[in-house]
Amino acid sequence: MCGIAGVVDLTAGGVRRDALERMTRLLEHRGPDDEGCVVLGPVGLGHRRLSIIDLGGGHQPMSTEDGTLHIVFNGEIYNFPEVRAELVRLGETFRTRSDTEVILKAYRVWGVDALARLNGMFAFAIWDEPRQLLFAARDRLGKKPFFYHQRSGLLTFASEMKSLLAYPGTERTIDPGAIDLYLTHSYVPSPRTIFTGVRKLPPAHYLTFERGRLTVAPYWELRYGVEGPRQAEDQYVERLEHLFREAVRRRLISDVPIGAFLSGGLDSSAVVGMMAQISDEPVRTFTIGFEEEGFSEVEDARLIAKHFGTRHSEYVVKADAIAVLPELVWYLDEPFGDSSAVPSYYVAKMAREQVKVVLSGDGGDELFGGYTRYIDALRPRPWRWIPGGVRRRVIGTLAELLPINTPGRNRLYEMGHLSNNTPSDRLGIYPYIKDRLYSRAMRGEVSRSRAEPEGSPAVVDPAPMRSLDALSRLQYWDTKSYLPDDILVKVDRTSMAHALETRAPLLDHVLVSYVATIPSDLKLKDGVSKYLFRKMAARYLPAAVFNKKKQGFGIPKDAWFRSDLKGHARERLLDPRSLGRGYFDRAVLERVLEYHAAGQRDYSDWLWSLLVLEEWHRVFIDADTRRV
Repeated sequence: MCGIAGVVDLTAGGVRRDALERMTRLLEHRGPDDEGCVVLGPVGLGHRRLSIIDLGGGHQPMSTEDGTLHIVFNGEIYNFPEVRAELVRLGETFRTRSDTEVILKAYRVWGVDALARLNGMFAFAIWDEPRQLLFAARDRLGKKPFFYHQRSGLLTFASEMKSLLAYPGTERTIDPGAIDLYLTHSYVPSPRTIFTGVRKLPPAHYLTFERGRLTVAPYWELRYGVEGPRQAEDQYVERLEHLFREAVRRRLISDVPIGAFLSGGLDSSAVVGMMAQISDEPVRTFTIGFEEEGFSEVEDARLIAKHFGTRHSEYVVKADAIAVLPELVWYLDEPFGDSSAVPSYYVAKMAREQVKVVLSGDGGDELFGGYTRYIDALRPRPWRWIPGGVRRRVIGTLAELLPINTPGRNRLYEMGHLSNNTPSDRLGIYPYIKDRLYSRAMRGEVSRSRAEPEGSPAVVDPAPMRSLDALSRLQYWDTKSYLPDDILVKVDRTSMAHALETRAPLLDHVLVSYVATIPSDLKLKDGVSKYLFRKMAARYLPAAVFNKKKQGFGIPKDAWFRSDLKGHARERLLDPRSLGRGYFDRAVLERVLEYHAAGQRDYSDWLWSLLVLEEWHRVFIDADTRRV
């Protein structure tokens, strides 16, 4: 796990080595163990290394022995021993034991087709000197990040957006449409970013830059649907357990200590249980909790830790943890409204005191249909018999006219604007509420942005979803957007803030591809989520895991914004500097703060998103406070 940065400059100016070194230094937290920068004619490559495998032999940038190919790589290739063995049979030789060299030689032998052979999490860039071509790629599910910025004759790229800002000429032009999308989804969906000129390479895509021409193309697609005749449940369970065991086993390869995040929920408990079966030593486990009742899973985690005899550690997050927000915003790069980043940051900090690598249960909800909102979305709507046009014109219009604190208004909005079983059922701040929050000038900017092709609220191509059953549509949407742009961003940035590598066995692409072919009625059966995964995990997990109510990983924002954070939120959001940005109407902001403080409505999600957006401006935009 590392940080990468690079420049391809085809202009007369050439690569600025000092700027490349600054780009690389800004990624030091991702890789404190080693660094390297090289300039190769029109190309500069920078790397910060967190040493996990082949501690002494994996220095980057790395080149082939003939000096024609050069790579910077962030991530882990879990099947690199098998790929390496195949390459040796084809006549390749190796100077190191690192997976980095395996990628380099695989590209030399197979070109783009090498991507199909790699099992892991990765973002890398290879400079192909004979072809004068940059080839870059990102893993299938988007575990590792890749940002880039292109202007005439020049391309910069990096693991984090802040690194791009260090290169001369990178403009900080904020995209109003991206702010609009952020307030809906709590993140800026790929390939957009908060800046108009910066893009994210989507998961399962590769990029080439040759003679000033940039090309982005997909190399893999997740396909849902039963393949062949339907099998008996036990056959699915056997295959599932085998693939899960192999996914965990592959992620235990390391030359440094490994631990696991443990929430006490099904997914992380299953990972810890499988690790305990495979490992020779007790598993190190790490849990985060809260003082507020209903938010802490410490007791559940303790039960699992005791059951498997783990070496267990805990940390309790309090309201004063908000003091870390500016630092957290710095590591997250973009406005990011998922408040679970706070406990994620602290549990990673605690784990890093003992280990360099942890396994997590991320991906289980998307993979097996575990979100309670899936059950809600698939439940027949009582108003489904009302024609869509009538609902939009009558009920939808009524909802938009009601005061924002009217009880039941959001339900009326759903009736008026959302269809049955659509991925859009998961929204942050509803569009009509955002429009009330916006100032007149901001409404104009957003309106123009929404009219553009890229401003469409459909952040995932709907075409592949049309032939899928209702549950698969929801899973597909989340796997293409919510998972890589929210969950995995949170995991990557909060863990790498402390130079901690996080591995997710449930997101092994072989396992993911298989589960996508399991019938949906074995994922969500008779109102029981993750049905088949529960049946598999019951072979080794205690019964208490299956009896607990599903719990999210957020912070108690509702209570905090009515007590400890009440004054902070008001001071920040109504500060002249904040209002001077011109995004929001002061009177509406005051009402939102007032209604929440009085307990009339729970606006804590909105307040958190707005607070993060303001902190982001102070960390990255304001000339007197920005850090880069």
